[in-house]
Amino acid sequence: MVGEVRVGCSSWTSEAWNGRLYPAGLAPTERLPYYARFFDCVEVDATYYAIPARSMVRGWARRTPEPFRFALKLSKELLERDHPLDDSKADAFLAAAAELGPKLAGVVAQFPPSFRPPRSGDGGTAEQLSELVGRLGPTIPLSVELRDAGWFAAPRREWLVSLLQEHRTGLAWSYLTFLEVPPLLTTDRIYLRFIGDHTSIPEDRLGETRIDRTAETRKWANAVRERLDEVQSALVFFNNHFAGYAPESANAFLGMLGLPRSQIPMQPRIDAGFDGSPGLPG
Repeated sequence: MVGEVRVGCSSWTSEAWNGRLYPAGLAPTERLPYYARFFDCVEVDATYYAIPARSMVRGWARRTPEPFRFALKLSKELLERDHPLDDSKADAFLAAAAELGPKLAGVVAQFPPSFRPPRSGDGGTAEQLSELVGRLGPTIPLSVELRDAGWFAAPRREWLVSLLQEHRTGLAWSYLTFLEVPPLLTTDRIYLRFIGDHTSIPEDRLGETRIDRTAETRKWANAVRERLDEVQSALVFFNNHFAGYAPESANAFLGMLGLPRSQIPMQPRIDAGFDGSPGLPG
């Protein structure tokens, strides 16, 4: 393998990890440095909901070791449908991201399924996407996550690849239960997200692996392995909703790539028969 691979979780704040990854009674302010003992990167979910204060971002950088890296979700304020890009908000996000310095490894723009390509021409959402990547792509390590199949069908697919390549922007590879995202490579970075859905596993059942996603994980591990000689880096993040417990899912992915697994404190067992899914040995 040539490209550097980092594998982590989509957030470090999960309450479901208390007593599992996190010792009982660990203060919320201590979760990030404790998480950083086991993983070398994290995707920050909170930045999607609000542009963070620069002082907050500086705190994240200060509380993690030098090798640690962050990926930020682009604020939804910059993704509002049919609204021109707000330069002042873009500048505020960029200023906050810059507080991470070399610890900023990626930014992902998560568009909703309703963000569909126009039926013809380059107006509407296509124009909005062009404006966003043209403004941010050359400045930060940006990837875009598109959740409508229309973006990946010809001739829109060719237009999309050309746009992203021009502005050094990646297409996020994503495991979504409702859409097959093609592993298109448009820059020298891979950004892979294992999202799942928010219905298969109720919130009160998170914190342990509940669904066998081995086949899906191996499929994407193979896709990453096949392209590592073409890229400088690969960022891979797991959400709890993918299989129930993101830290263990991340560990499984590391193992499939032949990389050292993290020595996380607990290895939860899968509950047989939950949600109609076959259980695995504990």
